[in-house]
Amino acid sequence: MDYILETSQLTKQYGSYKAVNNVNLHIKEGSIYGFIGRNGAGKTTFLKMICGMASPTSGTIKLFGTEKNNIGTQMNKVGVLIEAPGLYPSMTAFDNMRLKYICSGMAKPDKNEYINSLLKLVGLDSVGNKKAGCFSLGMKQRLGIAMALVGDPKLLLLDEPINGLDPQGIAEVRDTIIKLNKERNITIIISSHILEELSKIATDYGIIDKGVLIKELTGQQLADSCQERLVISADNASEAESVIKDMGFQKYSVIDGNTIEIYERYNETPELIFALADKKVRINSISPKNESIENYFIRITGGNTNA
Repeated sequence: MDYILETSQLTKQYGSYKAVNNVNLHIKEGSIYGFIGRNGAGKTTFLKMICGMASPTSGTIKLFGTEKNNIGTQMNKVGVLIEAPGLYPSMTAFDNMRLKYICSGMAKPDKNEYINSLLKLVGLDSVGNKKAGCFSLGMKQRLGIAMALVGDPKLLLLDEPINGLDPQGIAEVRDTIIKLNKERNITIIISSHILEELSKIATDYGIIDKGVLIKELTGQQLADSCQERLVISADNASEAESVIKDMGFQKYSVIDGNTIEIYERYNETPELIFALADKKVRINSISPKNESIENYFIRITGGNTNA
């Protein structure tokens, strides 16, 4: 499969500390990639290496199919909003955009129209003449995203774009991200520790902890991992499976020699218990399970603190 971004053994080391440790990450074109990790997990350091704000200690970055050391003007296809937006509070939204336009070296004949179109895209067209210092935090984030869009990037890196926002600000930024992905076909990487919000928009995920990429999975795989299920603990899973098959269950998994998970027909649990007892299958426990995304994250990273 071709990826718009691919890293191999990417590492950033400060002294003896590895902030990013041998990360192999793969991002498909057109995806919204949720980069999940606690504060200090290595998310920002990773993104800084991708956009050139930090140099890797070792490993490789392949961007748009080209090794990063040889990409040249390919970096113009990357938009970046890392940490707080670099805004001049005494300048209007339009003038902040105009300054970014000038610094990018663009020379479109319809400069003003181009800037206004980006402000409209992020929902700030009606406040273009308002000073950025008077904006809410959510509006500042959207202006930061608009500035990152100058140059029409194909890949957008957003570092904790909803951190600290109120519910309305989160919804506004979320809608902007979806719009950019759907209407502009921009591939977006979003680092975040707010997992429930991320799950509303991400198509793919990478989970990083202490600099190590623990797992990559699709949105469907994450949903399957967190979906409601009936967990059966038995002395012999194969004997229990035989009963489950005879009852016509199709959506189930044998996890190990003692555990089976069933993903359908939960209302038939009493009938299943009687059927297992009738076949003298020794059951240790039968319990429903519906894991939240936060609990899933904590479980696979082996932690017990907030993600």
